[in-house]
Amino acid sequence: MIEMDEAFFDRVYDQVRAVPSGTVCTYGTIARLAGYEGASREVGVAMSRVQSAWNLPCHRIVNAKGTLAPSYAFGGKDRQRHVLEDEGVTFIDDDTIDMDKHVWPLSERPRQMSLFD
Repeated sequence: MIEMDEAFFDRVYDQVRAVPSGTVCTYGTIARLAGYEGASREVGVAMSRVQSAWNLPCHRIVNAKGTLAPSYAFGGKDRQRHVLEDEGVTFIDDDTIDMDKHVWPLSERPRQMSLFD
């Protein structure tokens, strides 16, 4: 079980700060990068504790499918979509981010197979 202490929250928030504008990162990847493999739900808890004054780009953290957050998070999914679009993030439908183009870090993007693989 993950101990969600101040060290956990600090490490998670440090990773969230590192996500560049125009990209998104999954809860699971944030957990792994922070040193807590498999703690995606706990990262969700950490995101729910963020106060707006902290200026963390929480809108860039999404689920593995790339769908927008529930209506109670980030001011609602329309608000999250608007902020992401302002940063250049594109969508494949109303609620789904084009993860092939925007997931961060680059090593997390699906690798397209070539004729030479």
